[in-house]
Formats: sequence, structure tokens, C-alpha cells
Amino acid sequence: MKQQTTLLLAILAIFVFALISCDKTVEVGPSGSTLNTDDLVKAISKRLDGNCVGYQLVVSVNGSQKSIYAYGDARLSQDGNPRAMFVNDKYNIASCSKTITAAALLRTLNAKQKTVDDLIHSYLPAHWTLGTGIKTITFKQLLTHQSGFVDKSYGSDYGSLKKLVSEGLVDSSKPETYNNANYALMRFLIATLADYSVTKLPANANSTTLATVENKQAQEYADAYIDYCQKNVLGVSGSGMSTIVCKPTDPNPALCYQFPKDNGKGDSFGDMTLTNAERGWNMTSVQMAAFMSTLHYTEKIIPKSLSDMMKNERAGYDFRNKTAGGIAYYAKNGGYPGKFADKAKDGANFGKNYNAGQLESWLIGFDNNVQIAFIANSQVFITANKNDSPNGELAFNSILAGFDEWYKSAKK
Repeated sequence: MKQQTTLLLAILAIFVFALISCDKTVEVGPSGSTLNTDDLVKAISKRLDGNCVGYQLVVSVNGSQKSIYAYGDARLSQDGNPRAMFVNDKYNIASCSKTITAAALLRTLNAKQKTVDDLIHSYLPAHWTLGTGIKTITFKQLLTHQSGFVDKSYGSDYGSLKKLVSEGLVDSSKPETYNNANYALMRFLIATLADYSVTKLPANANSTTLATVENKQAQEYADAYIDYCQKNVLGVSGSGMSTIVCKPTDPNPALCYQFPKDNGKGDSFGDMTLTNAERGWNMTSVQMAAFMSTLHYTEKIIPKSLSDMMKNERAGYDFRNKTAGGIAYYAKNGGYPGKFADKAKDGANFGKNYNAGQLESWLIGFDNNVQIAFIANSQVFITANKNDSPNGELAFNSILAGFDEWYKSAKK
């Protein structure tokens, strides 16, 4: 065991050395002027260091990882086996999982010569009751949160999704409204499109048989989704990524905490296998960066026309916008809140723990071919008042400000 650990550490050291020893000077500034990616890291870190428990980030350019950085702690002493943060620490990346799911769905559609404008209903479990309007939902409407479910949701597990579908659409005009259920449903669509075998419900099944079969189906669809992504999305993005799953696998996993630190135990957010597709992948920032680069700088996952559609039409991304300095970007956010933070809704719970810790994750791509993968394992407090905003402020704002500062510093 000791020899195996030593070997793994040696391999990791070689990998990190190879990563950080590459040329950091890149022609991505105004009019192709040169910039150093380590300076981008410095511009971000001077804003975030000291203002959270820990974070990790990877900067890539034109599909190649250039700079890595980690600050703070991955585990604190109250959880045992404390350690500093590093870019190989895995976290549940929350809704950044949706970008992986969008890519997987588009790959299955492309393989079957289907389009995003086709209807989804025939790819749902065959015995489900389809409520009013369900037969009008297209794949693109799910991808862009225009399904018509609006904000109605009971959860991302099998039974909750079955109930949602049976009740039909909330608004047939299908306004864009972010809803986790849109992406949770995609695990059924992906499994069916990719021809995975799922237990069928016998004719005239009684309630006991129905419950038994549906429990099997819940696991089968979740496992099929994971298997498909491992083989066709994550596995083609980098070495070792075909074993990524939707639960913590390390004996002493990296954890999320409250900030300011309160001596409370951390949170891994547990096993999300049965609620996957909209959340749950446990990954490092290096793996996130590898996936994002593969998606947009190769055609190993999907054709460029489809990956361009993802970022331009926000299919698997939240934002298509410009920085304050005028540089266009696309971005996906993931997160789990640490505190109850809505004064109007939360009442006496406001400011109390919602989870044992907080997570913020980002996949960000800029139109000058720079990408950033980011994970923070607590709230970030720079200007926010914890009494008014117990979940702090987005690290994203500091990343964009750091990017603008860096971009403007380019040598003519």
C-alpha cells in the first residue's frame, strides 16, 4: 500500500510539473498581443485569497491547460485528516453537471440523427402518465429551460419527476425559467436514446410490482446516464476521467464549510446518483477544465456546430454576456447554499445553516479562447455584509474583474 501511494504521488508530481512548466505566454490580448496566464491567476487570487476557506482554479487557452492555482484548505481539523486545497481535490460540482448532461444529450441525438427540435415524450418511461402539454416539449426547450414547467418541481428523484410529468405544463407559452427538473429528466432521455436496457413494467402490474419495477428503473436510468457520460463525454476528455461518479469516492474527501469559519464539520453533499444529470458529478477543477476544453476545442464529444450552439444559445450554460471591459463570455454556475439567505421566505431561519457548508463552481469561457474552471468550498466575503448576505458574494465577480484587469495589461 505504501509503495502504491508513493507511486501515485510520483505520477501526480510529474503531471503537475508538466502542467505548470508549459509556456504561459499566450497571444490572447487585444489585437493578438501577449499575456501570461500566471498573471491572470494573480489578478484573481489577490481578490479571493483570505476571503473564503479555499478554492482551486485552472486556466486553459485554446484547449490547453496553462496555469493552476489553489488556496486555503480542502479539509479542516475538526473532520480529521486536515489538508490544504489542491487542484486534484474532488468536489460535487452541483449544477455545472448540467453542461456535461447537455453535451451527453446532444451526442445521443446526433448519433441517432435526431435534432434538438424533436419531441422528448417518446423517450420517457413508457408507463408514465403524460400530463397536458408534455407531448409538445422539445429537446431544445429542456436544454434552454423553456419546457413550460416554469419553476414547479418536487425534486430530482424518479418519483418526483414522474409526478411532475403527470401533472403537465404550468405555462404553455413556455417562458424561460430555470428548473433543475428539466435536466434531471435528461437521464431518462439519454438512457433511452442510447439503447440501454431498462426493466419493463409487466402488463396489469399491481401496486407492489409497480413499486418494485420503478425502484429498479430509478437505479437503471441513473446508472445508464453515468455509464454513458463516462464512456462518451468524460472518458474522452482525459486520462482517468472514465471513473468519475456522482458521489464522493475518496476515503477522506474534500469538504465544504461555512465562512467565516465556525468550527463546524464540513459537507460532501453525499451520494447523488439517483438525482443525477442536473447535479452530482464529483470532479476536480483539472477534470472540469479538461472536459470544457474537449467540448469546445475538439469534436471528440459533439460536432463544433453543436458545441457552439450550447454556448451561443445557453444550452447547458447560464450566461452569454460581456465583462465590464467588453469581452464576451459564456458561463455555467453550480452551487449549494450554506445558509438560509432569503429574509422574506426564511423568517426565523434566516442566517442559520442550510447545509453544513457552501459550494460555488464555475465553467467560464471567454471569446479570446481563455477558459477557467473554478471551485470554492465556502462562502466568499469581500464587500458583502454577512448579517445581510449570509451566503456572501459570488467569486465569479472577482474572476471577471481579474480577467478584465489582466486583459488590459497586455503588452502591445
